[in-house]
Amino acid sequence: MKCSVKIILSALMIFISYIGHGQNDFFFNHYMFNPSYYNPAWVGTEDQAFAAAHHRSQWAGYNATLDPGGAPTTQLISLVVPVKTTFSGFGMSVSNDKTGPLSVIQARISISAKKEFGFGDISFGLMPSLNANSINTNYLRFVDQDDIVIRTLIEQGGGAQIKPNLHAGLYFQSKKDYFIGVSVENILQPTFDFSSLARNQTPLNYLLMGGTSFGLMRDLVLNPTIMVRSDLNTYTYDISTVAVYQERMWAGLAFRRAESLSVLLGYSFLEDNKLKAGYSFDYVIKDKDAKQPTSHEVFIRYDLPDLVFGGRKAVKTPRFTF
Repeated sequence: MKCSVKIILSALMIFISYIGHGQNDFFFNHYMFNPSYYNPAWVGTEDQAFAAAHHRSQWAGYNATLDPGGAPTTQLISLVVPVKTTFSGFGMSVSNDKTGPLSVIQARISISAKKEFGFGDISFGLMPSLNANSINTNYLRFVDQDDIVIRTLIEQGGGAQIKPNLHAGLYFQSKKDYFIGVSVENILQPTFDFSSLARNQTPLNYLLMGGTSFGLMRDLVLNPTIMVRSDLNTYTYDISTVAVYQERMWAGLAFRRAESLSVLLGYSFLEDNKLKAGYSFDYVIKDKDAKQPTSHEVFIRYDLPDLVFGGRKAVKTPRFTF
């Protein structure tokens, strides 16, 4: 019996470690429209504020054997505001990620400072956060449900745990229409111990993001980007190319290593393209037997040009701008 318990607990800890690691790796195909979640230094790079929302349904239609919640889902709401003082940008976001029995809610605040040079701008950002992790032990099944060790695990687990965290990043925007950013996540490496038998330390994650922009022909601009993520043991990357026509509509393709191919579509509405709406469709090309073949994502962004912290705000009249 002791050997059986050890095997079960080892498998459980590996599973929790896997899904705990996964919560740091959730991703969106539309990351190039709002990189603020991945790199706090980016929040100081735009001249206007905006609010954005993402929703992703991973492996749509997937039904787990034990989890009635079905496929993984992720939501993100964020606000980015330029700052005209010592700092250059401020941001805040709330995300909700559900993967099997594990639910993770994160609240992040970003602040950045920018230095201008003749060759481009360099920004540095910090992003303190709070992570609230909870696990639903009703979704776990054991060989010996009445074993005292297992019952202790079930009784101790399940409650939400809130831990502080910290992320940081650097971002370079060239005068020649290309950018590159590096960031590190989970600097404090918070540990979530759902019981004395299963402890999960959040690992450090490193991200590299870069891209450029160039015109193909009149009214058509091509924006290729890449994002690489790694914990120094494993890595993955996204390569995307989005074509924008008349600054109003876009279409693109993306490839995620060992996962999927994606199509991105979007359109901008209202005056000055204030409202942007995008959709992406993923088709799984790796490990199809363990997943449903498609994923879906919706992205909405609304620009807030009059929202600026510090400095003088432009006031327009029928005759003057001052």
